[in-house]
Amino acid sequence: MSQAVTRKSVHHRRIECVGYLRSDDLWDIEAHLIDTKDYPFQTLERGTLNEGEPVHNMMLCVTINDAFEIKNINANMDAAPFQLCRKVPPRMEQLIGISIGKGWIKQVNHELGGTQGCTHLIEMLKVIATTAYQTVHPYRIKDSEGPKIIHSSIVDQCQGFASDGEVIQKHFPEYRK
Repeated sequence: MSQAVTRKSVHHRRIECVGYLRSDDLWDIEAHLIDTKDYPFQTLERGTLNEGEPVHNMMLCVTINDAFEIKNINANMDAAPFQLCRKVPPRMEQLIGISIGKGWIKQVNHELGGTQGCTHLIEMLKVIATTAYQTVHPYRIKDSEGPKIIHSSIVDQCQGFASDGEVIQKHFPEYRK
């Protein structure tokens, strides 16, 4: 990062996401988001937050099956800017039954976009989707032999897995353009 100028830290956003295999063969993908400031921060409803005190402290756990269908969802807000923010977590259950995959954030925004949802929880869902793909497919194929592609849906989603690129050409010819 920049070495040419001095910098002062003022805001921290931490998002941690963990994928779990459950004993019932479902998957829990759990995300935790914390926002803090490096100075006292005045809020409208909570008064002054001390340095390091969370502005946001939210947890989201999405339970999925191997087909990435949402079977359950739980959200919790230990810290939020407004009391009314706490009305959103129960609404997250509207996502039960949809599947994580291409176009799913569009479905999320249809159900919980704008004033019906929470920007931070929706942001966490994007991280949860990536973590789900990094959790489920690699675990399911971990004992197979030879080069592995996490899932065919990753082809053409980044430079490394371009269907006309060197990785696909060399290791996964079945996905060539």
